[in-house]
Formats: sequence, structure tokens, C-alpha cells
Amino acid sequence: MNEDMLTEVLYSGDPDSFYRVMEAYNKLLWVVAGAVLSNVGTKEDIEECVSDVYAGLWKDPKAFDPRKGSLKTFLVVMAKRKALDRYRQLTRHTAVELDDAVPSSDDDLLDCIAKRELYDVLYEAIRSLGEPDKEILVRRYFFDEKPSGIAGKISLPVKEVENRLYRSKLRLKKMLQDKEVYGYET
Repeated sequence: MNEDMLTEVLYSGDPDSFYRVMEAYNKLLWVVAGAVLSNVGTKEDIEECVSDVYAGLWKDPKAFDPRKGSLKTFLVVMAKRKALDRYRQLTRHTAVELDDAVPSSDDDLLDCIAKRELYDVLYEAIRSLGEPDKEILVRRYFFDEKPSGIAGKISLPVKEVENRLYRSKLRLKKMLQDKEVYGYET
């Protein structure tokens, strides 16, 4: 079902038809809310955020204006806002024990710093790849999606997705070697 048909279903007010909108975007909204709440929230918190998005859309479908953007974008933004609100609620009164926050030895501290630096370098390298290579890499290695699934979502042939994965990994390897990242072996 394309975007225009989903928009018509949304404005129809028919509860049975509204399930089509939910089926079309449920996984995406779970990924968006889960990315924000992954370290602090539970499965129920993510489910609550996604449910709040659909409830808000059901109560006020006119909040979505097709002239301003797609339904998909609207729902993603709403899910992210709900998840951020929930994140703030959950972390407002969370106290971290000092023993948990500070590594127990100098080796642990140095290891934490090295891992963080490696993470930062890798993050910047992935960001520098640009679209659609960045999206393909993230979907494949962070969300564990198959190349055929990625190809369908971003409208590219499966072979091109596989080729882009291969070339992106080579570019990342070269970038990391050029930056002489410690602990990286070829």
C-alpha cells in the first residue's frame, strides 16, 4: 500500500483500515523508539511510545499535513519525540552508584577510554560515507537486516546493496588505517 492510500485510510476514520497504517509502520516506529530507549527503557516503554503515537494519530488525524511531508516522516518524528519524553522521565531520578561509574583499576579506565575513542572514530567514519551507504551499513550491521530487506526498503537492487556494503567496508577499513586507530588490525 503506497503513501497516498495510507493517508486516505488515515482520514477515513475506519478502525479496521487504521490497522493498515499500523502494519505499514509498526516495525519502523519500534526501531526509532528502541534506539532512544535502548539503554534505559524496557520493552513495555517502547511499546507505550509506539502506542501513544498511534493513539494521537487516531484522535487527531488532521495533525498530519501531507503538504508538509510524508506520513512516514511524521510518524517517525512523533515516535522519536515520545521516546525522548519517556527517556527524560526514566532518567530524571536515576542515580548512578559511584562504584558503577568509575572503573575499578587504571587498566579498566584506559580500556574504557580506548573503546570510547574507537567508537567515536568509527561513528565519524560511518557518518562520512554519506547516503545511501551509511543507511545500508547501519541497517545491515546494527539492525541485522538482510540485504534483500534493505534493498526493498531503499528501492535498490539486492546486488547493488551487496556491492555497496562491500565497498563501504573497504572504505571504512582504509579510513581507520589512515587514522591509525589503536587496536585495529588489518
